[in-house]
Formats: sequence, structure tokens, C-alpha cells
Amino acid sequence: MPIKTEEGKTPNGHLCMRALVSGHVSLADAEAMSAQLRKGQHFHGVRVLCLVEKSTEYSAEARKHFGSMHGNYLRMATVVTSAFLRASINFMTRLFGHREDFRLFNTEAEAQAWLDQS
Repeated sequence: MPIKTEEGKTPNGHLCMRALVSGHVSLADAEAMSAQLRKGQHFHGVRVLCLVEKSTEYSAEARKHFGSMHGNYLRMATVVTSAFLRASINFMTRLFGHREDFRLFNTEAEAQAWLDQS
């Protein structure tokens, strides 16, 4: 499964969804993640921490679908160390417009600190 989600906590104790992302992410994978963020679901309105492995690939449909998650989480911090993936994710976010609730980070510690700011 390319996106494994689990419950986590930020350093300040806020509930967050931890998404461990690897492999080839399909539309079905993106839809399964977003379903957990919808109104009425356990992770609706929480902070999201995505940890993306270097070898991850996103299908065109999955990249498009990620824009539909906006409004279902408080903040989303994505940790990505691959320059190619960083460029790809930056491109995806530009398509959906600049969002103050989404940011890319090099380390999990930086991402966690930003998630705790709100």
C-alpha cells in the first residue's frame, strides 16, 4: 500500500494523521487517504504529516486529486528530500493555488514544529 496512515501526535500533543508515502501512488490511493480526511471522519480537520520516500511516484490522476483535500485538514506538512519529488509536489501545489495550510520540509522535526504553530 503506497500510503499508510496512522494516528500520531505533534510534540505539543495535537492529534495528527501521519501518512507514510512510498512506491507508486494511484488515484485509488489518493482517494483512500482523502476519504479519511472528510467531514465526519476521525482525521477531519486535523494536522497532517506526510513522509514521502525518495522513490515515490504519483500518477497524473493522483496528483490532480490531492487538490480536493484542501479544507479537510488544518495544516499539511510534507517531508520530502528528493529534489525531483520536491519539484513535482511544488508544481502540484501551484496548480491549486498558493495555500497557507500546506508546506514542504526537509526534516520531520521542521515539519512537526510548523504543525504545532497553529
